[in-house]
Amino acid sequence: MQKKYIGLILTISIIVILSVGYITLNTFGVSDSSFISGSGSSSGSVTSVDMDGNTYSGDGVSFDIPSHWQVYKVVDGTNININIVKNYSDTTQITIVIAPNPKGLSNQELIDSIKDPVNEGDGNWVKISNNTTSINGTTAYENTYTVSNLSQFKGSLIIKEINFIKNGYTYGFTFQAPVNEFNNEQTNFNITLNSFKIYN
Repeated sequence: MQKKYIGLILTISIIVILSVGYITLNTFGVSDSSFISGSGSSSGSVTSVDMDGNTYSGDGVSFDIPSHWQVYKVVDGTNININIVKNYSDTTQITIVIAPNPKGLSNQELIDSIKDPVNEGDGNWVKISNNTTSINGTTAYENTYTVSNLSQFKGSLIIKEINFIKNGYTYGFTFQAPVNEFNNEQTNFNITLNSFKIYN
């Protein structure tokens, strides 16, 4: 039983690490306009997503993005990390992580672990709210933090995480922006959140 929880903690830690906003495109080597225009190359498995219009459809999901935002996808093993950025040099972004649930754990064990994730490591995390919401008819767990002293950013951020379990996968959303801009970005964030659909 103890080994099962160690595996769960490691898996959830990976999901949280992939989904938190301090993993930026610069971390993946996407920091110049040559990549944005398609003439450069990325490090690892980061790809720029060319879309017709403002709707992403793939990986068993679809959602809309704000006008003029850019989408990048990172595939790490079986985990999919979709970054939706206002500008590749900006800290305002949305991240969606799709990860298969670890084998041997019940949905309830996974739900218990995502209700109140522990964010450790880089920066000082202070929880400012937690709520439940519904996404595609499934209960989702929302935690919002102010985060300061991150090694890659100047200033403080607000990071809202929403996690839920459905059809054998854990889905994680991260919405982040500087503290003084977060409320103004809610309309943009809600475009993606309110249009999110699962097809698998």
